[in-house]
Amino acid sequence: MSVLINNNKENKMKKLILSIIWMVSLSVASQVQVFHSSPIGDVNVYINGKVAIKNFKFQENTGLVPLERGSLITIQTLNQDLTFDYQTDHLEDKNHILSAIGQHEDRTFHLSHSEMRIQNEFKEYFGMKFLNGVVGSGPLDLYVDGNLVVENINFGEYSSYFQLTQGIKELKVIDQNLGRQVASYNINLNGKGGETGLFTIAGKINVEMDQFSLSSKLVKPSGSSINITNIDLDSSFNNEDDQNEYDSFSRETAQVQIVHNSPYPLVDIYVDGALALEDVAYRASTGLVDLPVNTEVGIAPADGDIIATFPFELAENGTYVVVASGIVGDDAHPFNLLASTLEVAATDNDHFALKVMHGVTDAPAVDIYADGNLLVENLAYGDFQGYLQVPVGDYTLDITGHGSTDPVASFSAPLSSFGGGSGVVYASGFLAPAETDSAFALVLTTPNGDIVTLPASETALSVNNDNFVSTPKDYIIHQNYPNPFNPTTSIQYELLSDSKLNITIYDMLGNVVDELYDGFQTSGNKSIKWDARNTSGELVSAGMYFYKIQV
Repeated sequence: MSVLINNNKENKMKKLILSIIWMVSLSVASQVQVFHSSPIGDVNVYINGKVAIKNFKFQENTGLVPLERGSLITIQTLNQDLTFDYQTDHLEDKNHILSAIGQHEDRTFHLSHSEMRIQNEFKEYFGMKFLNGVVGSGPLDLYVDGNLVVENINFGEYSSYFQLTQGIKELKVIDQNLGRQVASYNINLNGKGGETGLFTIAGKINVEMDQFSLSSKLVKPSGSSINITNIDLDSSFNNEDDQNEYDSFSRETAQVQIVHNSPYPLVDIYVDGALALEDVAYRASTGLVDLPVNTEVGIAPADGDIIATFPFELAENGTYVVVASGIVGDDAHPFNLLASTLEVAATDNDHFALKVMHGVTDAPAVDIYADGNLLVENLAYGDFQGYLQVPVGDYTLDITGHGSTDPVASFSAPLSSFGGGSGVVYASGFLAPAETDSAFALVLTTPNGDIVTLPASETALSVNNDNFVSTPKDYIIHQNYPNPFNPTTSIQYELLSDSKLNITIYDMLGNVVDELYDGFQTSGNKSIKWDARNTSGELVSAGMYFYKIQV
């Protein structure tokens, strides 16, 4: 009897819960974020005949606002030469984007609709949606750090959400009909993991007059915008001479990665006197950005005046890394921009191309050992060394004073999944930091702007009669194949003896993605597959991951 009574109560409770959910769903309004991305001038926005937004200016937006399903939205220009009605019967009880785009004269004006995500499903990535609001454009392609992320977006269309890693990103917009780049921007996504935003490019293109009038904005669901910096060399061409001059000048560029390794919390970067990157965090890196071959780079504290400028003469189509290092006001180690050539790939997929830079002002010249073997010798502050073609694998890096047998710091460098790639490892911080200073660290940055702060580890060096001997390895890791991969990759390794074994996949932030194996295996050549799923069985987003083998 007691079981039957409990079941009846449970059934009644289930019915009650279902009823409450159904009632709430009837009473909750949709939430809508409205964008004014039309070059028709200021407008007023009405909801069911009542003024909701007055004097709404071009490229302004709201946050998410409630809207009852079936409401009538009316857009009216201030001079009342355009009145546009939009019925919302089709809007489900979700979160929506409504963007006003187009012109009145050619009857392209309309409200373009898409659904919105308030939060990103992947906490370490930024979820972006792209809208083509450019009157007169062809289908647009969007590149991020040189990689095509969305293509063939016609006027008035939105892309699906795509995932971007955190960091400073370069966006390039290509018009398929024109066959050329029409806009280029830098955005700073540091600290934006788990967030979403709409990137809109709006305005108009007059192909016959060869004129461009474009504006862009990146906005989060809250209504706040993320700073976006236009890095076009020129965004409008008025005649054939101007076009030819632009084409000639734009070809004379080099690609540069900028690394912030001077102990300022945030800095702004200027190129030829114009703000190019805003609020760049300490130890952050850009991807490769295009700069004129003859240019002047300025550095300023965030929202402050430029404290130093540096002229650069670069080789056309060359690739470089520029590291901001030193301390303002320190005569022994003054603030400086230190440049070196950059390689974007290793010689093959079994190696990683490594360049090392000494950026610690209070450290002497150092030697660097990899698993007990001398890798870099007598590297002084401000110097670069490499590129070194390092076999892929997981290493312990020991830092010693030049000629010393005593390690001052040791770090783990998980390079097993970086085959075919390249990167710069730079020493950062202070060897003897004050209370407010940053500690000594090794930071790896890759040409696309990814950053890995190498974790501290036990030394791989032991001292015996003042001679170093390397700690023997119990396994050998080979390059995973294929790499890049979709949807599976095979990790090859060799156990030199029967061993307990753990294989774990990590993301770029050091978070565990999946544990592939934890058990005992006999010696010999082995392999294991990863199907790009996390511990919950969900497919992970595209990006860079690394694996760690422990015995």
